Amino acid sequence: MQDAVSQGQSQRKRSPIIVGIGAAVIASAVTLAVLMSNSPTVSTTEQAASATKQCTLIQRRLVVATEHGGGTIRFRASGWLSPPFTLTTQPQVIVFPLPRPDTTPVSEEILIEGNATDVVITSEVTDLRKVFDVTGTYNYPVTWAPRKSC
Repeated sequence: MQDAVSQGQSQRKRSPIIVGIGAAVIASAVTLAVLMSNSPTVSTTEQAASATKQCTLIQRRLVVATEHGGGTIRFRASGWLSPPFTLTTQPQVIVFPLPRPDTTPVSEEILIEGNATDVVITSEVTDLRKVFDVTGTYNYPVTWAPRKSC
């Protein structure tokens, strides 16, 4: 009789393990069935292709450095004020908050504030190169040419 009780207890100890394994097998089978039945539709594939073909506008950017001078300057444009840039001979990129225009060029006045000598402004997308000194403020007109990422 004691053997019958021991066998009953032994079966109860195994049953949570067996139940857990059984549940895992069933869950795996259901997951596999759902994954295999969810093949991409034509409209989903077309939407993904059209999304990758869309062009985006490029940010307005200038590159600033110094030939052999130095100093610290900030840029002010369209209500935005940049952090201070300490000039070195290593070019630093200034990213303005607005994107370049879509179809027609846009003129903008950029106010450069600070004190620096031999400031060099260039562009990554045009042949722009201007060298000047800044004492207090310097009004820098720029015309942003339309540019897209495609």
